[in-house]
Amino acid sequence: MTHALRAALTAAGLLLSAAAAQAAEPRTLNYRILMGDDPVGSETVRLEHQSDVTKVAVTASTRVKVLFINFRYDHKREEVWKGGMLDSMSAQTDDDGTPHAIRMMRTGDGYSVTVDGKVGKASADTLPLTLWTPEVLKRPTLLSVIDGKPYSVRTDLVGTETLTVGGRAVPAQHHRISGDVERDLWFDAQGTLLKTRFKRSGYDVTYILD
Repeated sequence: MTHALRAALTAAGLLLSAAAAQAAEPRTLNYRILMGDDPVGSETVRLEHQSDVTKVAVTASTRVKVLFINFRYDHKREEVWKGGMLDSMSAQTDDDGTPHAIRMMRTGDGYSVTVDGKVGKASADTLPLTLWTPEVLKRPTLLSVIDGKPYSVRTDLVGTETLTVGGRAVPAQHHRISGDVERDLWFDAQGTLLKTRFKRSGYDVTYILD
């Protein structure tokens, strides 16, 4: 092997190693939570990709004091995806003083779901209401990430809109989940969640990517 060829292969190996390291670099998405126009909290989604495995860590916290509404919410969730499919999910929530714990594990024919110590099952086409991924748009049944309540839903494409994210104009597809639960979701061309909107106590609650 010539010196030049050896040097070229070494350089190529270094480039591949750098590319692999970059591909495995965790990505963090930070969202502001608004009730109406008032900031009430934040959510952080951390994504870590390793080969065909994606690990997700979600932390959310809100403190609401609007007129007669005094509400707090703290949520932590971990997900593991393998080959594009949810393999497991666990979450702990303090829902205004009421604690909940949920765990979802893939089995041979669907999912085992344990909510506050009670064990149940969910079909293979069920997903938790985990809004960071466009996969949530494809499922007829979603589960609350707080207490495991099942929601029968349908999803429609509203249209293409332009959002301002980080001071930039970004084209986004606007989707609407309706049925037992309602969410409006905006994703960019890469499948990154840019915005979420829903109603709570008559107010618009909006999550916006910083």
